[in-house]
Amino acid sequence: MKKQRIKVLLIMLLVITSITIYILVIRPKGFGIINGKVDFKVINKIEYDPLDKVDIQQLDKNIIKSSKDGVTMENLNGTAIWDKTFNMMNPKVIKESKYLAVGDISGKEVYLFNKEGFVRRYNVNYPILMYDINEKGIVVIIQQSVKGHIIEIFDDGGKRIVHRETFLESDGYPLAFDISKDGTKVVTSYLFVKGNSITSNLTFFNFSETGQRFEEKVTGGYSIDGTIIPQLKILDNKHVCAIGDNQILFYKLDVVPEEINQIELTNEIKMVNYTDNKLLILFGKTTKNDESYKDNSLVIYSNIGKVLSNTEFDDNITYLSGNMDKYYVESDLFIREYCNGKINWKATIKEDIKKIMPFGKNTFIIVLQDEYRIIKIVK
Repeated sequence: MKKQRIKVLLIMLLVITSITIYILVIRPKGFGIINGKVDFKVINKIEYDPLDKVDIQQLDKNIIKSSKDGVTMENLNGTAIWDKTFNMMNPKVIKESKYLAVGDISGKEVYLFNKEGFVRRYNVNYPILMYDINEKGIVVIIQQSVKGHIIEIFDDGGKRIVHRETFLESDGYPLAFDISKDGTKVVTSYLFVKGNSITSNLTFFNFSETGQRFEEKVTGGYSIDGTIIPQLKILDNKHVCAIGDNQILFYKLDVVPEEINQIELTNEIKMVNYTDNKLLILFGKTTKNDESYKDNSLVIYSNIGKVLSNTEFDDNITYLSGNMDKYYVESDLFIREYCNGKINWKATIKEDIKKIMPFGKNTFIIVLQDEYRIIKIVK
């Protein structure tokens, strides 16, 4: 009887092990069906004039439609829930978690919204060069002043907590910046040109209690000669990646920032995107003959610069987007959802997708040139 029980336990253990291996290794490549192929069922589609430069975002369980004339929240049937009108020449939309902002680049206004509607307006003194928000509703605005630039940071209540002026002759020209999810850290990239030489200056700010003892809350900085850094991303609250024209740099955000990895680029960069804590880079043609990736290789890096996966595509990739722990890749022949370097599902689509956003279980918003669709995956 005892031997029988042991035999049953061993069989159960074998079954559990097999199921675990299937879930973690095999199933992510198949979506539960052969080759992971799925179809899209269109639940609804809403058309709009592409000349209006409409931006579509998801906010809560509804859809936000933004243009130069204002913002409207719609339900899945396209019925307006609320709207806010304004007039902008060059609107830029940024969405983070439960907040959405529309800023007038070269203008002087930024509007902040949540699912209930309009939250507040930020009116600055100089033309806006770039801005960003984080998931707590903290807003950072860089303005073009007469002598240089002004960085202003507003807390989640709209109060200005930082006003810092920089000058072209001593600091250079701002190319990029990012703010952490918790709102305590900001990193900026400035390009400084002197004669025939160029330098990218990275400056690290900390607005927590730790940063109070540093002058202007600047905890450190790095100067990178011969490199232009037009993209920065705080992948989590502890790590930063800086994407340059000839190298990628990774930093750890402790009390004082520390460089932890440096990767020389041997290919052109076609596209860059992110998940919560990973860097996604689609490489193009090689710039060197040794140790290069194939054209249309998608390389996933961890938050410390470790290569996690390398996917080589035979087709030209036209779209790359990260969302939470998943990312989406489109070519002229397919669209695929990946997780941890493995295919969750793939579908055939003939239209040129501008954006894809998860919208509930197996439901997505797909944005095209002149319409958006609510689609559901069917096996």
